[in-house]
Amino acid sequence: MKLTLTSLAVLGAALTQVTGQVPVGGQCGGKGWDGFTQLCADGSYCALISDAKFVFPVDFQCLSADTIQSKAYISFILTTLPTFTVKPASPLPTRITGIPTIYPVTTTPCPTVTSTIKVPVTTTVIQPTTITTTATITSVSVVTKTTEIIYTQSCSSTSTTKTTTTTSTQSPPTTTITTRTTTTTDKPCPTNYPPEWAGKNFTYKGANIAGFEWGCFTDGSCPGPNSPPLPPIADGVWQFQWFFKWGMNTFRFPIGWQYVTPTLGGAFDPSEWALYNELITNCLRLPDVYCIIDIHNYARWNGQVIGQSSGVPDAPFIKLWQMIATYYANEPRVIFGLMNEPYKLDILTWSKTLQKVVTAIRAIAPKHVILLPGIEWAHADTFISSGSAAALDAISNPDGSKTNLIFDIHQWLDKANNGTDPNCVTDNVAVFAPLAQWLRCHGRQAFLSATGGGNEKTTNCNPLLCQQMKYLLANSDVFVGYTGWAAGSYDTSYILDETPSWSNPLVDTALVAACLYWP
Repeated sequence: MKLTLTSLAVLGAALTQVTGQVPVGGQCGGKGWDGFTQLCADGSYCALISDAKFVFPVDFQCLSADTIQSKAYISFILTTLPTFTVKPASPLPTRITGIPTIYPVTTTPCPTVTSTIKVPVTTTVIQPTTITTTATITSVSVVTKTTEIIYTQSCSSTSTTKTTTTTSTQSPPTTTITTRTTTTTDKPCPTNYPPEWAGKNFTYKGANIAGFEWGCFTDGSCPGPNSPPLPPIADGVWQFQWFFKWGMNTFRFPIGWQYVTPTLGGAFDPSEWALYNELITNCLRLPDVYCIIDIHNYARWNGQVIGQSSGVPDAPFIKLWQMIATYYANEPRVIFGLMNEPYKLDILTWSKTLQKVVTAIRAIAPKHVILLPGIEWAHADTFISSGSAAALDAISNPDGSKTNLIFDIHQWLDKANNGTDPNCVTDNVAVFAPLAQWLRCHGRQAFLSATGGGNEKTTNCNPLLCQQMKYLLANSDVFVGYTGWAAGSYDTSYILDETPSWSNPLVDTALVAACLYWP
């Protein structure tokens, strides 16, 4: 049987105080594994292996660090994370009651060993310098220093912020420089494997039905006409009915905030909301299908950041979601996607805004799934390093629980990770592997609400996207699902087009057919 490397476990920095090490090529976990503390021998690492037919799970095997795959992965995560402790496969857990039904996350107690990832950050320090000529002149010199900011994988963390003010005197004026330093004190996370039942299926699998966000821009403005350029309503319905026929069960419906409420803090626009609700209503008519409302404004209204500018306080955003939650309070299969791709804003302030929204929604809809987006365009590759993971992990329901609060992430396969290049360069396994560890350690889950690659005109995307989805499926205990970007109003000229062709019957793009239908 031909084997291919489909996912790499997070690697250990060293194997110390270990007995019963597994030699290279030996099994170190997976189906039928009855080992407990055995680890791979020095110079090798435990990796998830699957056959070419995408059968999950097969086993974990100790691979030499000299393999191409291991070298690439080692270079990404710096080999400073703790070593896996292999545990026996666990039985399929009981599903959590309520709607939607999702598997609980398997967690592992945190050890006390220290583990860090070192990220170089350049800071600038202003120092006074005295120059003597015919007169004494006080000037300012700029000294650049490099500081290591240490991030620790953790199960619990506390953050402190220290503000330092330095005054430098010039000839005149006087310049005051304020530097904010945030220190995070954690205890490290254990490395861990997905449970045996992971890899069987996604909870959510589907596509974006785009169109109601058309005419809006990344600054949160929608200067176009109030009617977004969506094709006749039957087109969108026809598409998701087709996708549903072949196994998809989740559809995301982006919409510009201004199309919901034309004025900030105002009421529903009766005509636009009626059209949008027609899509949602038809989605809900499909059995066991989930319908995601996505406010597609990048955490902004007409160029101003929500809760971080004088013109757009938190209150209108809270009111918006109170209105939506009230409208769909009796529709438990509606998922609330609070905001699409926030960027260039303060994560701690943003998390406080989201906490207010969650609290307001829970007073109306206590059990609906809510998607929480981080900053940096909600990218998975910066979810931890940007502080989004820690900040969003602090958000809770009014009773202190975090049930049905799922992280909203995006990730693309092109060089710039923004979905603007039809050429794909990565399968993103190196991105999702450390995030899977973090999520599993913290007992949290994430939903990939936008991902994709060049359509069939660019042939290199299909194998890479399929490999990404395969890895996510293998870790479906923490990556609960996805919606591909994008069908709906897009046609075949769009490089990320996932819209089926207009024939009878419809015909999927090669990428959708190959990579976005899962069991």
